[in-house]
Amino acid sequence: MKKIIALLLVLVMLLSFAACADDSQNDESSDENENNNENNNENENEHEEDEGKKVIDYSTTIDIYLIAGQSNAVGFSQVKDIMGMRKFAPEVRTGGFTNVHYAGSSRYGGKPFTCHELAWGKTNKGAGANANYIGPELGMAKALSEYYNEETGRHAGIIKFAHGGSSIRNISSGENATGNWVSPSYAEHLKVSYNDNDITGGYYRGFLAQVKKNISQIKEYSGHVNVNIVGLYWMQGETDIHASRSTYELSFKYLVEDLRRDLAEIMLEFTNGESDCGASDMPVLIGAISEGFAVENANTAKHVNAPFIALQKKLAEEIENCYFVDNSQYLITKWNPDTQKVDILGSDRYHWNQNDMLQIGKNVGTIFLEEIVKNFKPADSAE
Repeated sequence: MKKIIALLLVLVMLLSFAACADDSQNDESSDENENNNENNNENENEHEEDEGKKVIDYSTTIDIYLIAGQSNAVGFSQVKDIMGMRKFAPEVRTGGFTNVHYAGSSRYGGKPFTCHELAWGKTNKGAGANANYIGPELGMAKALSEYYNEETGRHAGIIKFAHGGSSIRNISSGENATGNWVSPSYAEHLKVSYNDNDITGGYYRGFLAQVKKNISQIKEYSGHVNVNIVGLYWMQGETDIHASRSTYELSFKYLVEDLRRDLAEIMLEFTNGESDCGASDMPVLIGAISEGFAVENANTAKHVNAPFIALQKKLAEEIENCYFVDNSQYLITKWNPDTQKVDILGSDRYHWNQNDMLQIGKNVGTIFLEEIVKNFKPADSAE
């Protein structure tokens, strides 16, 4: 009898142990399921975060940044402090930024106009009106090099087409006698002729031709077979500060719309119809003019320049995928109440000095990276 009771006790203990084991396995299974669910949720979140990001294989693709506008885009900031420039961009000593490339046409003057055109090469000083001047490209390269460098294997290209004293309006005198930035839709609105040999739209068509030419040279120059249009930096407005605000506003909106359409057509041709390379919704950065542009008296900055800067900011807010770059605080001239004269802080009365232009370009490059390139996700092969 005692043996039977002992066996029963052992059996009860075994059953209790088995039950505990099952509970433990169930708990572990439940924990595992919970972990799996959490991982699945994390994966779903990662997928959601990745959704909308553009995957770029940088082993075959080069990002393209465009610059257009008038003389400050051309580059009339005289290089006067080469040691300061080398401190800002040590790459100047070694021929420029290895992974940030440049090609473009800087133009100014009347008939015939002066043209400083550079074929593809490393972005370096001397890409302005001539070898002694710079535009925004060098400062841009400084900022962009944080993302495009030998370590990451990414490459960027800057294409510039700019003409000094150029306007969006249909004008045909002075320096603008060789062209202006009137776009096709604005010309239609104005009911003016828009043939290839017309002054009207000369720089608009010249810009498109420049981009098309330089894009066609990419494969031979760098080996990249794919192109991604990151955006356009528009650096213009000084010539139009005395135009009516509504005139400039209308002409600029036409300009952005037409540029996106026409650049998309160029890229579709480049890719045999496969892609517009992001051109159809290309981001546009609007660079503010200086509050101290060509100041003549105590009222110029407040009553002439400031209202135009406010208009530029308004345009960036109203046009989709546009950004405002506030260059206004970098003064080119300043009214001195003590002397009752104008102090020149820039290279001259109309153009920023070397250090300000370097910083402006860097600001532009930083905005491109922080506001636009952050939405791009490099392909695994590029990491």
